[in-house]
Amino acid sequence: MYFVNAFAEDGFLGNPAAVCIVDRWPSDADMQHIAKENNLSETAFCLCLGDDRLNPEFHIRWFTPGCEVDLCGHATLATSFILFKHYFKDAEVLHFQSRSGDLHVRKTEDFIILMDFPLYGVEKVTDPDELEAVNYALRPLFPKEIYRGIDYMAVFETAEEVKSFRPDYEKIKTVPGDFNLLITAPGNGKYDFVSRCFFPKEAIDEDPVTGSAHCTLGPFWARVLGKQELTAYQASTRGGILHLKIQEERVTVGGKANEIIPDNQ
Repeated sequence: MYFVNAFAEDGFLGNPAAVCIVDRWPSDADMQHIAKENNLSETAFCLCLGDDRLNPEFHIRWFTPGCEVDLCGHATLATSFILFKHYFKDAEVLHFQSRSGDLHVRKTEDFIILMDFPLYGVEKVTDPDELEAVNYALRPLFPKEIYRGIDYMAVFETAEEVKSFRPDYEKIKTVPGDFNLLITAPGNGKYDFVSRCFFPKEAIDEDPVTGSAHCTLGPFWARVLGKQELTAYQASTRGGILHLKIQEERVTVGGKANEIIPDNQ
């Protein structure tokens, strides 16, 4: 088991994830217990499916402290970083089977991990009762617009509103259905847009940096800003930088990582 800060170039920034490299699957119950014991937003379990050193294939699964999830960007980045660094140094591409289909990951010369993910669209929420339910979770701030995709996405006028938001997690749990909550706004020059992501229904209050959320956020801002390559900043207390390229049905989510190594190793 390894511990990695994803979407962080150095120091204790970005989003920490645990990576478990296994030679057989533990039981679902044991994987859930390990994730709960780690008490990080995600623990990834990775099983190698062959012995091809240059074109390796894996099966990957992701667990929060409370449940298994369909897709996790930062834990995939963390897993890929460990595989490239310790196991498959000469490989150019890693191939993962997952609950979200086949995922392909490559690295650049300066060790930016580039992940090929599905693209998720959104539709604008217009129902008054639904709007009121989401607005209740955001008070005292009021977004400009609210959208629904795989989660709710509230769009604000300024990055400062996003950064200053003080979440009430019990209120956020009341948003309708199984949806969680993303908030976002245009960037202020250095970044194309900023965001924060809240998943209290999955035992994660605020996720420090969320790669999978940018499968929704990236396409939205690409359409608004009229550009296909964007740099995003997730404005949690740890913070993280994501490099995005939007294609017709896929999103490339890129970032750096660093391994957390105890002093005695």
